[in-house]
Amino acid sequence: MFRNVLVTFILLLLLPVILTAQNSNPLGPIPNVYLDCGSCDVSYIRSNITFVNYVRDQDDASIYLLINDLPTGGGGREYTLIFSEIGADSEQADTLRYVSSSTDSNDERRIGLNRYIKIGLMPYVTKTVAIRSLDIFYEAPEEVDTDEGADIADPWNNWVFDVNVSSNLNGQSSETNFGFYTGLEAERTTHTWKIRSHLRGEIRRRTLDVSSGTLNINRDWGNFWQMFGYSLSDHATVALFASAQFNRTNNIALHTYVAPAFEYNFFPYSEFQERRFIVQYQITPMFRRYYNTTIFGKDEELIMSQELSTRLRYDQRWGRIDVRISGLNYFHDTAINRFEVNPSFNIRVMRGLSLSLSGRYRVINDQLSLEGAVDPDDPENIISGGQRPTSFDYSISFGLSYTFGSIYNNIVNPRF
Repeated sequence: MFRNVLVTFILLLLLPVILTAQNSNPLGPIPNVYLDCGSCDVSYIRSNITFVNYVRDQDDASIYLLINDLPTGGGGREYTLIFSEIGADSEQADTLRYVSSSTDSNDERRIGLNRYIKIGLMPYVTKTVAIRSLDIFYEAPEEVDTDEGADIADPWNNWVFDVNVSSNLNGQSSETNFGFYTGLEAERTTHTWKIRSHLRGEIRRRTLDVSSGTLNINRDWGNFWQMFGYSLSDHATVALFASAQFNRTNNIALHTYVAPAFEYNFFPYSEFQERRFIVQYQITPMFRRYYNTTIFGKDEELIMSQELSTRLRYDQRWGRIDVRISGLNYFHDTAINRFEVNPSFNIRVMRGLSLSLSGRYRVINDQLSLEGAVDPDDPENIISGGQRPTSFDYSISFGLSYTFGSIYNNIVNPRF
């Protein structure tokens, strides 16, 4: 009896201490998440992951989630999920990778991605009130005959094939357009090798009634392309390209080449999703045959070119920068060349305000296939879409976006 009284007395004495300890570490509020993913089904994510709040601006977020995706060698997609804690004394960061197979439907792909998002959010919600409504479920995998860690038996040896066919027909009283496209693609990707090839072609016919009669326009084209890439290290790759093609619009009856190339990434390829600084060099001996004699008096020619290109891209919390620059010239005449720059910026300037800028500028001095007997200003040539001589072309787009109002972005209403 005395023992029970003593235990009760001690518990009463310790109760204030226990309550004080609990109150000294109260659970935090439901975390705010800023989701940065251009290819995600955002409505689906917000509808199915409801133990966090979604906000429109990262200044209101306690968790920043960046999701990037790239195609895999098997025809699927690899998603990289980068979780970053914002505003904490010691900001936590985690990275998960989810790979979806080529046979997954869009629904299966988004279900799998949602599962990884939930897993990645767990460390950030364990000390918040969201933990009161969470549980953990585990579905044991089916037993397999192979030992854990053994290589998976693949009768296709990592090869993936894709065949596609499409057709279209449209017209009006004085015009008919017909197109038929077909393509075959094959790809094999391992950690060491990357092999890709495609065979594509299209029949494009247009019949147009003009004042002088009926104009029949032929824009057929076909292309075979092959690449063998071999990884030298986590920074360098060598490759061999081969191609054969024809293009009615560009006056090319046959264009074929075999070209060695070298690529160097100043950042490790393992960081490709977040940042990359790539330099590529390619030397290309080629043979060309033309449907009609060119402005240079050529019916066919054997020439060689070289191309140097670079690309710098960052995907960070403050936005995205992507700049590509390339230059090409021909050995037989350095005045025949091409230079191209493609900048793209999407910068978060301040709360709610973002700036986007993209463009392209090309210096074009390599129109070797221009037809010599065709007047580029002839209306029929313009209508048929034939090549026209030019020394440059450009495009530019600029945009500002400012968002204000409620910071939350939780509700999904699919009506209309």
